[in-house]
Amino acid sequence: MELRHLRYFLSIVRIGSFTKAAEELCITQPTLSHQIRQLEEQLGCELLDRSGRKVRLTNAGEIFCEYANRAIKEVENGKSAIQEFQGLRLGTLSFGVISSFINSLLPPVLSRFQEEYPGIQIKVLELPTHELERQVREGELAFGLAYGPTAIDEHVQWEELFREELAFIISPQHPLAHMNSVEFEIIAQTPLALLTREYISRRIIDTAFLETMSTPRVAIEMNSIDALLQMVSSTQLATIQAPRLTHGNAKLISVPIRPAIVRSAGIVTRRGVNLSPAARIVVDMLRKDFLDSHLDHIRCPAIKVKRHKI
Repeated sequence: MELRHLRYFLSIVRIGSFTKAAEELCITQPTLSHQIRQLEEQLGCELLDRSGRKVRLTNAGEIFCEYANRAIKEVENGKSAIQEFQGLRLGTLSFGVISSFINSLLPPVLSRFQEEYPGIQIKVLELPTHELERQVREGELAFGLAYGPTAIDEHVQWEELFREELAFIISPQHPLAHMNSVEFEIIAQTPLALLTREYISRRIIDTAFLETMSTPRVAIEMNSIDALLQMVSSTQLATIQAPRLTHGNAKLISVPIRPAIVRSAGIVTRRGVNLSPAARIVVDMLRKDFLDSHLDHIRCPAIKVKRHKI
């Protein structure tokens, strides 16, 4: 019996479908079925009732499910304990981030961490929020850094790290580049390039427009922040993003939006599993960076934005 058998089994239990579980795990359905059959053969009983439209636990499966969950958690706790025992001299740390953090937030933190703990190998994956959450849930990542709160369930928990305002991002040649701040009435008259609607940030923006009873003029939708910023820098289009994304870019400027659009960023972790020492240090560094830059303090009237599930 291997850990992957337990993770595959728990994924099917959570989703209730071999097909959907296989898609989430990025394996074929026959492979998943074969792995579950191996597990059942080793235990000498059927764990899953496949007779209905939705896969359900058998009586034996209900008993085993509790122990499988416990085993996965204990393995993660064991990894953390060993890393702590080694005093951060050796070890690995894998975590996920969404695209808007990969260039602006992480480089100084990771540089500082590597200087202090050169023996820890770090693996950072740039992922969409739903995939980041899945890998955290399955124990493949120590934590994820994303906007949220995300689709929290009994296996995943959310901790807010900071809040930040979104800004009106334009080129210095844009007709509104002289503005000290911009209101929704003006933004609604400006052609925009925005993220597509699967992004939680886009849904926050859409909700903000609804709150102010205005409608955005969306000229272009893209699923890449870098592409959006490149488009805005060379056209008369505008976008709405974090002002930190314009730092060091002479082709872009940010104008505050009034009333402000505020979004939360935080870490996604597995419920009941403590962060490893290395993960705790990285999270503390992230928190300190944003406390020092005052991005967690919102000093202006903000639109109340409803929380969304990814």
